[in-house]
Amino acid sequence: MKSIKDQTYYEILEISPTASDKEIQRAYEHAKETFHADSLAVYSLFSEEEVKEIQSAIEEAYRVLMDGVLRKSYDQSHFQSVGGALPEKPLEVQGDIREKRPSLSFTGISFQPDEELYRGKTLKQIRERMGVELPLISKETKISLKVLEWIEEEALEKLPALVYLKGFLKGYAQSLGLNPQKVVEGYLRLIEESKRK
Repeated sequence: MKSIKDQTYYEILEISPTASDKEIQRAYEHAKETFHADSLAVYSLFSEEEVKEIQSAIEEAYRVLMDGVLRKSYDQSHFQSVGGALPEKPLEVQGDIREKRPSLSFTGISFQPDEELYRGKTLKQIRERMGVELPLISKETKISLKVLEWIEEEALEKLPALVYLKGFLKGYAQSLGLNPQKVVEGYLRLIEESKRK
């Protein structure tokens, strides 16, 4: 097995060089869960130092591959250095719009327990980073645009009853390729914390 230093960003996340943003997001979620510091499998196979190195590589791979400009630059330098052809990008990655999108850095929230990541504002950041418009999620999930805005704005007093909210959060999560259970747990934690205040 190649050491983490010898792997490409695509190998680190175990994805194809033509992977879409949604596929990258899913692979990142999976890699983060696999190499979480509390994972028993990781604890028995790697030293603490190796786990930190792998976690850092996962974060760096995700940061570069989710940014259109950085990914293009990485692909050109990597594939030319190994004498290969540049991969054909999926349609959603082509064009100038994706490359002009601002890059949002997630380095400040790396490898905390996943439930803490999924607050409304973070969900909005992930969605924007993937270049997905809210009306598109509304159309795909049949969830009212207003409710989706309230979820992202954390307008807790306006949100529907918990039984409905859980369903809406699951639909939102699935449309972005996120883990629905983690999203629901994280958002419910936010609601609990606000009740305590």
